[in-house]
Amino acid sequence: MLQALLAALLMVAGMDAVTNILDLGAVPDNASVAAGRANSRILVAAFLQANTTDGVVLIPAGHNFTIFNSTMYNLHHIKLHLEGFLVVSDNISAANWPPPHTDYGCLHFLQSSFIEITGGGGIDGQGYNFWWEAIINPHPYRPHMLVMEQVHDIQIHDVQFYNSPNYHVDIRDARTVHLYNLQVWVDVEKQRSMLAQQGHMLQGGSIPTFPLNTDGFDIGAQDVLMENVTIQNFDDAVAVKPLTGASVYSNCSQNMLIRNCVVYDGVGMSIGSVPPHANTNCVRNITFEHIVFHHPLKAVYIKTNPGNVGTGIIDQITYRNLTAFNSVWYPIWIGPQQQQQPFTKGTGCSFLFPIDNQCPTQPLVPITNIHLEEVNFLGGLTLPGVLLCNATKPCTGFTFDNVQNSGEFAVQKEYFCANVHGSERYARPAPSCLAPALV
Repeated sequence: MLQALLAALLMVAGMDAVTNILDLGAVPDNASVAAGRANSRILVAAFLQANTTDGVVLIPAGHNFTIFNSTMYNLHHIKLHLEGFLVVSDNISAANWPPPHTDYGCLHFLQSSFIEITGGGGIDGQGYNFWWEAIINPHPYRPHMLVMEQVHDIQIHDVQFYNSPNYHVDIRDARTVHLYNLQVWVDVEKQRSMLAQQGHMLQGGSIPTFPLNTDGFDIGAQDVLMENVTIQNFDDAVAVKPLTGASVYSNCSQNMLIRNCVVYDGVGMSIGSVPPHANTNCVRNITFEHIVFHHPLKAVYIKTNPGNVGTGIIDQITYRNLTAFNSVWYPIWIGPQQQQQPFTKGTGCSFLFPIDNQCPTQPLVPITNIHLEEVNFLGGLTLPGVLLCNATKPCTGFTFDNVQNSGEFAVQKEYFCANVHGSERYARPAPSCLAPALV
């Protein structure tokens, strides 16, 4: 009765047809490998059927549907109505997650347009087995949860994402994207326990030194509005990724407004990382505003990455009306990425910088016109922040306007600031490399 009513309502709303995956033989509430493989095939079939009618793919309420990977191409004017849950199989054998297992999504949309994902349900990534595999294995089988690649006119709203094996939402080479009323939730206590067992936690178990890459949203796109989103994870809440001249929909990740978000335990509203690229990696004109952080590892995070070929651009980035409570590491970091990916040599920038002074800078990716306005960070533990650029290609055009940054600051009371030029007004403490602005 309810499913029939929903179908009727969607038809009235202007959609031509509803494809309920149960009608195609989907297997609900069954965690077996066989059910997961069947459901993955049926999801693809449902989208292909809906693609002929500008229709709706319905994941009905009250059920969980185990899946592996479903990749769809050339879909247009389709809605995925997630009332129930898609549940990623946590059977991590190589047979179930064949290469390129770290690059595809459990749901993967390619070369598509006018896609809407909504419905009040969501996707459960069941990440625990994947995370443990990543801790102990240099080649783990870890898909992203939702990937949208070479797409335009995308809406994702009123959906929940839980415990992804890798990134939760990865949008690559896109144009015109609206993300709103979303929740990303990662079991950070479970991650904390796993990492502590292998000695990958600092400061009494509050700071992970081994990234599990459970990013909330990685976005490489032009013309993006993201709003009213709550994120709890141990990695980037939002990471704006660069685009190049080889991208389809834009030669630069640009024109984004990310606002009205709450972040718990995250590693920043981030730019990057941005390495140099032969076709010029670019991020430009990004605004984060009205963001509240609770015990972040980082809040403001702009990061370059190593590389010796090509160039990069990070320009016109604004952080406005931010509040952070009880930062457990560095509330502001602008400079080389401070990270060592699992089983790699890392970027060369020590996680303990500036206590350990190893942090080579990147001359091929200048960081310019960075603006922090009306920022209030309370209860910091280590130091106010790090602003670190290259001596031969210094950062320019920085402004700190009413940036209040307070806490114990056990490492040092002032910013670490090198090769950065700009101005500050009413910043406390004032970065030593920024000149007082005329009031």
